[in-house]
Amino acid sequence: MRHDLRRYLLWLIPLLILLLGIAGYFGVQLYGDLTSTLAVEVMPGPATEPGDLSNMPAIEDTTFVERRLREAGLNEIPILGDTAVAGHLARLENGEVGEETLLQYADNLIYLNEYTTTNGGSIPTSFWDVKSPEMIENGWDEYGVVQQIAVPDAEPYLLLLTKGYGRFLQFKAAEASGDDTALDAALDMFALVEDYWEDYWTAVTPTSDDAVSAEETRGVANGKLLVWQSLVAGSTRINPLTNKPMFSHSIFARDNVGTMYQYDLGEAMSIADVWGVTGFAPQFVGTPENNNQVEHMSISMVLQMVLEEPVTILAAIEEEKVVAGQADAAEANADMALNSAIHNEFASSFAENGLQAVEHLRCFLNEMEQASDC
Repeated sequence: MRHDLRRYLLWLIPLLILLLGIAGYFGVQLYGDLTSTLAVEVMPGPATEPGDLSNMPAIEDTTFVERRLREAGLNEIPILGDTAVAGHLARLENGEVGEETLLQYADNLIYLNEYTTTNGGSIPTSFWDVKSPEMIENGWDEYGVVQQIAVPDAEPYLLLLTKGYGRFLQFKAAEASGDDTALDAALDMFALVEDYWEDYWTAVTPTSDDAVSAEETRGVANGKLLVWQSLVAGSTRINPLTNKPMFSHSIFARDNVGTMYQYDLGEAMSIADVWGVTGFAPQFVGTPENNNQVEHMSISMVLQMVLEEPVTILAAIEEEKVVAGQADAAEANADMALNSAIHNEFASSFAENGLQAVEHLRCFLNEMEQASDC
């Protein structure tokens, strides 16, 4: 009996070691997947020309700078964290910035005002006039960012922001009457990203007669998805395992239509309040309090398709929120239904035909459509 047990253990122990090794390998791989992050890399920003305290500008020169900053449309004093005329003049007086830099800044802002207005999406001047923590971290300030976007090479991106904001304003103008919806406006911006990709990325990427691999096709699709998510929301989710963002758009995170709209109104608003949930069928909203479905949709797309998070993991997160009392069942079920719709109706076909996949998802999510007809 003892001999049989020893022989059994001699066979069982190596098997257990093998199983533990396999479990450890996949466990480490799963942990790596669950804790992975994605961040847009940004080149260090240019140094701003300092002023010269030993040779301060004359009063008439300072007055001219002040007048040009006002002509550019800046706020007199900060409203939503913008620097405003008062802040720029204080920097000039303290020698933190030079007169030439401020005059060039004003000229660039006037150009941006004229360009965005001409192209149907007048972006408020104060939107550009911000030095965000991400900018500081990467060595950028508002002078450098505005200088970079006011050059011809950046026009495709500026046009994307302009057209995106124009489409958003069109939605806000018709929101109350019900003639336009948040779902339609957000998904329409995919077409703008396609145009941007054609205008810019094809110009800087050498063409080739070689067949495009599936990995390259997927990479392009992921790139378009990240640009779109940045435009409609620019937000992310914090990974509970690492307490860090699951993905980051870096200094481009604030280049979204909701942030622009806040500077238009001069009022701080959440993404949920900016967008609302018009257009989504009730099963993808659940409760009136669950009003961030445009943001949720955009983040779920990135998590599932770019970071390759399984939809089962996302469902488990929603269920955990219910157990923890952070959400009720109706809200969690709506979020899980939206995650599943993205997984089943969108993710598999987006890389092959992005706009067709968008239209299919629009039909499936739309409160005016029957899912069976999509």
